[in-house]
Amino acid sequence: MSAAPEEADDSPYCCCSAATFMEILERQRAEPLPFMELLMVHAGCGGGCGSCIDDLEAYLRQHDAYIED
Repeated sequence: MSAAPEEADDSPYCCCSAATFMEILERQRAEPLPFMELLMVHAGCGGGCGSCIDDLEAYLRQHDAYIED
């Protein structure tokens, strides 16, 4: 019996952290943080471009992983 193929990660990409939104979602589920703290810890937006913030927030909300500050 073979294992089921892994789901392809076609989520958007965060340039600041070199991570896909799915990777950030997995980190958020493992270590839930309020959104602004998540940006600093998991998305690197404290020193990055910030271009993905609105899209990342929407993605987390869609997956019930958004925590209000």
